[in-house]
Amino acid sequence: MQVTEVRLTKAPSEDSCLAYGSFTLDGDFVVCGIRVLKTKDGNLFVGYPSKQNSRGEYKDVCFPMARSLREDISVRVLEEYEKL
Repeated sequence: MQVTEVRLTKAPSEDSCLAYGSFTLDGDFVVCGIRVLKTKDGNLFVGYPSKQNSRGEYKDVCFPMARSLREDISVRVLEEYEKL
């Protein structure tokens, strides 16, 4: 699978999220609800859509299983974020 498109919108400055949007895989499958976030150390990372369970924990709804796909998604999304 290849990331064929990334769409991001910069988040308001008061938001803990820096940007939000979606990406497309192979031109056929879209994942909406991704976020660009910053760690306490200042590093950027991609957050996947999540849902809060009955214990108050957030669990990702969808995510890549293969490390190579996760890295490809992260690189492409963060490259797009740098363009904003």
